[in-house]
Amino acid sequence: MSFSEILRKINNHIGTHKVHLCPEVKGRLVNNGAPLANVRILRSLSYSDGKYTKDECFTDSNGEFEMPEMSLRSSQPALLIAERIRWQEITAQYGGDNFILWSSNPSGIAVIQEYADKLNSLNGDIINEEVFFSFKGTSCQNSYCAKSICRWDDDFVLIDLEADFDRMISGI
Repeated sequence: MSFSEILRKINNHIGTHKVHLCPEVKGRLVNNGAPLANVRILRSLSYSDGKYTKDECFTDSNGEFEMPEMSLRSSQPALLIAERIRWQEITAQYGGDNFILWSSNPSGIAVIQEYADKLNSLNGDIINEEVFFSFKGTSCQNSYCAKSICRWDDDFVLIDLEADFDRMISGI
């Protein structure tokens, strides 16, 4: 590990506020229903102050994987005028391709239960197309959105970007 990498990791523990970057992740990766073993799962997390962290794991013989909850410390939340955004990206590398299991940018510094629920059941099939989708927030009136090859039975509404753009430019 390089010296700059060591300093970056130390810097992630300096700050007045705890920033929750990502809840615990649990999932399963398959190819047309068949489990994919020993697939590298990469997670990249960052905060609007420029701090970031990366980690990885591998799927087991059943295609299952887990990643721990991640947080860091930052002084940015103490600023009155600051945009508090987190970036989350989880990808799988298989057969020379990258598959997006999760990509989103929630705001704030606290755990969002709806995100935790989705990331606790991150089950993807690499034959699925990457889609944008929304899911409801119970603590606010807005919906959240993300991009993924994963699918959920509940609270999963596909977003048609072209149709939304057409409605926007036509004033509907």
